[in-house]
Amino acid sequence: MFTQYRYAHCVFLATLIAAGAALGCSGTGFPASGDSGLTGDLFPSGSSAGPGSSVDGPIDGAIDPVPAEPPADGDSDGDGAADGSDDADGSDDGIQSGTLTAGSFDDNLNFDVFKNFVNGLLQQDVDGNLPDISVSARAIISVKNGQGEPVPDAHIVVASAGAATQQAQSLLETVTRADGRAVFLGGFDAPDASGDFTVVASTADGALEVTGQFNFNSEAWELTLADAARTAPTQLDLAFVVDATGSMGDELEYLKAEIDSIAAGVADLFPEVDQRYALIVYRDDGDTYVTRSFDFTNVLSEFQSDLGAQRADGGGDYPEAMHLALEAAEGLAWRQTGTARVLFLVADAPPHNEFAERTLNAIGGLRRAGVAIYPVAASGVAVRAEVCMRAAALSTLSQYLFLTDDSGLGNPHAEPHIPCYHVQRLDQLMIRMISSELAGEALPPASEDIIRTVGNPVNGVCMPEAP
Repeated sequence: MFTQYRYAHCVFLATLIAAGAALGCSGTGFPASGDSGLTGDLFPSGSSAGPGSSVDGPIDGAIDPVPAEPPADGDSDGDGAADGSDDADGSDDGIQSGTLTAGSFDDNLNFDVFKNFVNGLLQQDVDGNLPDISVSARAIISVKNGQGEPVPDAHIVVASAGAATQQAQSLLETVTRADGRAVFLGGFDAPDASGDFTVVASTADGALEVTGQFNFNSEAWELTLADAARTAPTQLDLAFVVDATGSMGDELEYLKAEIDSIAAGVADLFPEVDQRYALIVYRDDGDTYVTRSFDFTNVLSEFQSDLGAQRADGGGDYPEAMHLALEAAEGLAWRQTGTARVLFLVADAPPHNEFAERTLNAIGGLRRAGVAIYPVAASGVAVRAEVCMRAAALSTLSQYLFLTDDSGLGNPHAEPHIPCYHVQRLDQLMIRMISSELAGEALPPASEDIIRTVGNPVNGVCMPEAP
């Protein structure tokens, strides 16, 4: 099932992870671990965008050079505690919610930035170790009813025009979320981005169906199920997939404190929504455990108890067993219609390069189930983790979240390769992402919640700054 789709999916994203992995200890053709990574401009040749440039339209490139890869797991905060706790005696005094700060970025609203980021990596591959890929094509599929309202939970099947749309021949099969949207990527879902594609959209019960034919000359593919109803989600399935190796000690302890604020904030905004929580923590082969999975529960105190029992330890090298964690997430008991399905992937390291395909297959399975993957990049994230996490967000129509130094806590956080963003409290940011999934529209940050702004984001789009 989904053979052709899964092949295209893996070819595209595996190349992205390979591009990042080649920058570190597990690849060749790029600087080895400990080097500075990319030293040149990340803009493709001929691009006019860059620091201080003036262009007509959104800024379309990454800016800063890539930092060195982080050290292996261990005593990341210098307190003498290899388990990542705040103090050498293992205590976590003074931790409270609303402390960590973070930014976010939507690569689908700034697709040129994402393309140039990946193309910049490929251009640095002077030895030709990475295959040439196309990341130039992207279409947003929107399903609406006769009143122009988004239709959630619509079943989407995309195939090459003229081909039957049975599952075995589909390029993409997924469901729309509360905003009635899904994303189709040339080179990612379809190896050949040229030609026409047939899109079939049907309601969750199969009672209504519509077919359209599109190509990448347009980035907006709209279908109308005239008699379909718009129904807001009445359920929230919220999963946390957390790297629990030694370098994640600070983030894990503060995440425990943020949960109360996040749950309360969502409940205040959406009191009628039934919330469930799941947790997966992971380390790496050779550690005390590789994954621990706690399936969905609607008892918040039970989830808090499971999370509170976790400690950061182990690891020993940069990549971790992300592939096994995402496979476990794919197997969680996600609810179907009427549900906003959200996964926060909190990590500071990429998967092992040899498990890239398994990682991507798991991302593909979550995508087909309509799960929005919101990566939260911690302090150790460098290029090969960033490219993996941003690709997961891009393919699930979500956003890339990253911790910043504004809180003054923990190790320095690497600057992401994006030209604009707002900084706010992490708990506020996560509540906003969840609320956007439940509301069926992207909710901007409140002006009073913005701590700092980089560049010139206008409704999530990076625009040139005034001279």
